[in-house]
Amino acid sequence: VDLAQTNRQLEILNGGPFANGELPKFKDMIAKTGQFPIRPKKLEVLQINVGYMCNQVCEHCHVDAGPDRKEIMTRKTMEQCLEVIRHNGAHTLDLTGGAPEMNPDFRWFVDEASKAGIEDFIVRSNLTIIRANKKYYDLPEFFKSHNVHVISSMPHYTRGKTDKQRGEGVFDKSIKALQELNAVGYGITESKLRLDLVYNPSGAFLPGDQNAMERDFKKALKEDFGIYFHNLFAITNLPIARFLDYLIASENYEDYMYTLIEA
Repeated sequence: VDLAQTNRQLEILNGGPFANGELPKFKDMIAKTGQFPIRPKKLEVLQINVGYMCNQVCEHCHVDAGPDRKEIMTRKTMEQCLEVIRHNGAHTLDLTGGAPEMNPDFRWFVDEASKAGIEDFIVRSNLTIIRANKKYYDLPEFFKSHNVHVISSMPHYTRGKTDKQRGEGVFDKSIKALQELNAVGYGITESKLRLDLVYNPSGAFLPGDQNAMERDFKKALKEDFGIYFHNLFAITNLPIARFLDYLIASENYEDYMYTLIEA
């Protein structure tokens, strides 16, 4: 680690030099704002990871999900989550995984959360799950019945770049899934059925300008496949789990960390 550069970064964070090269404590930095200890005002959005099982094995995966991961949330734990919702008044439930749809109690949980007072649902889908097995073919209709906001990962609008990151055949299955979501009303400009896409880089670099990428995605997907969606979110890969393994194996770890700091 370049200690001099680290010190410069910390001087900026800490409002000035610090003695003996010691890292400032987070609580001390927050104390300067007069807002320590930090206390929540109100629970509005409850995000829950319902399991690491997934039908894909993506190179960048931050939770190391895949078909071999058997850790999934049980119905008993889901019932405890429902109690949290009833007693704390969260209005949005954000479900992620793995592929959250692969949890055998996924649909039961959505139904019960709706009864418990959840008004808005977000499901972070990898798209291909919709085409993975016949039991998932009706997911677009299920999403629609609960007015679920679908946020779908889509590495690129070209087959080559998508399949390189997520596996052979992923692009074609993703396109088919997007078309099926469009068919039930998702992603259309005036539709209340929200369909957003998420882009993240396939290598040790940062995403480009989000607005420019959204325009490129919309143009390409509309012209090539007749697909519509609302927004594109560009995210930066965290240097953890499977992406960390990639950075180390490719000898990109140090350069990538500097890239993050300098950005």
